[in-house]
Amino acid sequence: MPTHHPGLRPVLTYSEPDFGYLLGKVLSPSRPLQSEEFLRGRAEQMRGIKEALYAPGRHVLIHGFRGVGKSSLAQTAAFVISLGADPIIIACDSKSTFSSIIADIFSEACNKNPAFEKHVRESGWSFSVSGLTIADKVTTQEGQAGAPSSVNEAVRQMQFLCDNYAKSPVVVVDEFDQLKDKDEQKYFEDIMSAHGSADRYFHTVALERLPWDARFEIVKAAAQALGIEIDDDANIRIARISDGFPHYVHFLSEKMFWRVYRKRDNGTVTSELFEEAMGDAASAMEMKLRGPYVKATQKYSNDYAIILWAAADGHELSRRSIDIFDSYRRIVAEKKATQLDRQHFNQRINALKQPSHGSILMGSRTGWYEFREKVIRGYVRLKAEQDGIVLEADHPAAPRRVASNNGR
Repeated sequence: MPTHHPGLRPVLTYSEPDFGYLLGKVLSPSRPLQSEEFLRGRAEQMRGIKEALYAPGRHVLIHGFRGVGKSSLAQTAAFVISLGADPIIIACDSKSTFSSIIADIFSEACNKNPAFEKHVRESGWSFSVSGLTIADKVTTQEGQAGAPSSVNEAVRQMQFLCDNYAKSPVVVVDEFDQLKDKDEQKYFEDIMSAHGSADRYFHTVALERLPWDARFEIVKAAAQALGIEIDDDANIRIARISDGFPHYVHFLSEKMFWRVYRKRDNGTVTSELFEEAMGDAASAMEMKLRGPYVKATQKYSNDYAIILWAAADGHELSRRSIDIFDSYRRIVAEKKATQLDRQHFNQRINALKQPSHGSILMGSRTGWYEFREKVIRGYVRLKAEQDGIVLEADHPAAPRRVASNNGR
């Protein structure tokens, strides 16, 4: 056990590897959550999933914007519900097909449960690098993933898995939207509905951005576990910048807590440490989030950056041009920058829909704009915060339109 230093909370005296290990247990910015203990703001969805899966033949479809936590909810639910063995979790990619996914499910089941693999072979099923074979009859061509030869065969395979893998097996097929081919998608409807109407076999979960209370809980719980003192002001700022995307809440908190750990003073989040942590987060953000912003703002001084900040102002995912312009005027005034007239503003905001500017915005309908990838809003809000601009947030606890760093 690490030695306690006067003036420091015990966790902050840990070695760097020990602190990093604990930090990785209470925050998870890089991988889906798998424990209900750390899943915040999703109790209602979890309850619905559990109740739905008590019904034989029921499947769950979770959909929502990229970055809202679909994988975390699915995997956490899977570990809660699965009995007798760990859930089978696979991910699709652009090359996935119905056949390859079924084969991947079987392969993963064998990897996770040696007893199941033994049962597969004893029952006349086998696997090889060239594919899945049934009673020595190869059902796939050389070099392809093991695959069923028909939907009916896939149904038999999945029934075999359900009967022999575990008492209550759960399979998670993640990143299903990567499966672009409509015919391949239709095969899944067929296997799940046994060729009938698919609708009645699905419990659908529409996952929205995290509510404010859940954002606060993530930060407070992690801070408490680490022995770090964080005030409501810093917590509100993280909740506001994150825009309700769990990845940002975890990622910003991680950077902030590392700054506190390295400071080695009294374990308190100060305004200086917060600003440094936001800089760490901005520079370390993955390129698929930074790239469109960089491409969109590389011309015409700061015009495009301010327009993007204005588009990300408030909580609405889709905003009217007139409302974005009002936000733009307010931000320009706070920065004491030169304001574009409405005609040039319209030219700039329309350019942000074009490939030359990363197509970072899109028009949802005439006179309305939204971010093409909703999760990028959080990065835009982070960049605004770094420049001393506090964007509006729809929450009673959030300070409204405070412009200076010293005032937050």
